[in-house]
Amino acid sequence: MTNNLDGKSIESISTTAPSGEVQQVQVEIDDEDVPVRYSSTVRVSGSAEEITLDFAGSVRPTSPQRAKLKIDQRVVLNPWAAKRLALALGQAIQRYEQTYGPLELDPRKRMQRPAASNQPAVPGSPPPNKLA
Repeated sequence: MTNNLDGKSIESISTTAPSGEVQQVQVEIDDEDVPVRYSSTVRVSGSAEEITLDFAGSVRPTSPQRAKLKIDQRVVLNPWAAKRLALALGQAIQRYEQTYGPLELDPRKRMQRPAASNQPAVPGSPPPNKLA
């Protein structure tokens, strides 16, 4: 990726021509006025024609047995774009874990990691701030 001075970038992508030949195409990316939203929750649903991603903040309890989830953004993808997104996210998570260590999804297990220790919280996991 190449950054330009005007806030735009150039990125090369692979695309398939109607002849079946794979080509490299340079795409100018303009993300200057894109709104940014934080999301800690995503709900995924779909049909034969599309995959829907609903992004939201935190689940807010409204009573002991109920909670509210306010959807902030909805993205609808065709199945091919959704699969490309899944592959790209998998690669990004793999790079993250190689750099910063494994991501534990269970919050109870995350809390077990000693903050100032060089000993891993989970056997076989790298010590904090160490690469795998």
